[in-house]
Amino acid sequence: MQKKKIFTLVTLLTSALLLGACSSGESSQENQNHSSESEHMSHMDDSSHHMEESSGHMNHQDMEMEHNRNEEKPENMQDADNPEYPVGEKVKVTDAHMDIMEDVTATVSGAYDTTLYQVTFTPEGSDEPMKDHKWVVKEELESDSDSDDFEVGDKATLKADHMAGMQGQEAVITGTHDGPAYMIDFEPADGSEKFTNHKWVTEDELGPNEE
Repeated sequence: MQKKKIFTLVTLLTSALLLGACSSGESSQENQNHSSESEHMSHMDDSSHHMEESSGHMNHQDMEMEHNRNEEKPENMQDADNPEYPVGEKVKVTDAHMDIMEDVTATVSGAYDTTLYQVTFTPEGSDEPMKDHKWVVKEELESDSDSDDFEVGDKATLKADHMAGMQGQEAVITGTHDGPAYMIDFEPADGSEKFTNHKWVTEDELGPNEE
């Protein structure tokens, strides 16, 4: 009888130990699975964040489309009779269209009697409009109208090719400015490649060079 009790007690202890080990194994496995899932979700969050940053960078680049660094002089425009800043004169850019133009010293490479227009258009291949772009001149616009003068609200097709995706796009006139229209050469403030025959700046966006 004593032996039977001892055998029963050993059996119960063995069963308890086995159940404890099984429970511990399952708990460990669950912890490992939970840790693995957490790492996976964290990796997905990081990937999503990286994609958002990349997308934002691309959108920023799209909105900051760069002007051509080297442009040709126009062949169908009338030279200004008596511009405030004649060709060859050094000037200061006082109202910049781009950060890299701010306060730079430039050389006037052309001055033309014409009308300048501010336009809004959507570059080819982009979903984001370029709002109130400065400037295009009347010789760079065409429309179904017989008149070559445009008013705010008029639509026209851009012949200008100042930046990629511009030429051939429909634009809405959002502002006008009497000439002369100036072309300038300048070294950007960030030390990047020089701009030659940059189009366009108005007379009130320039000042005398006092250096």
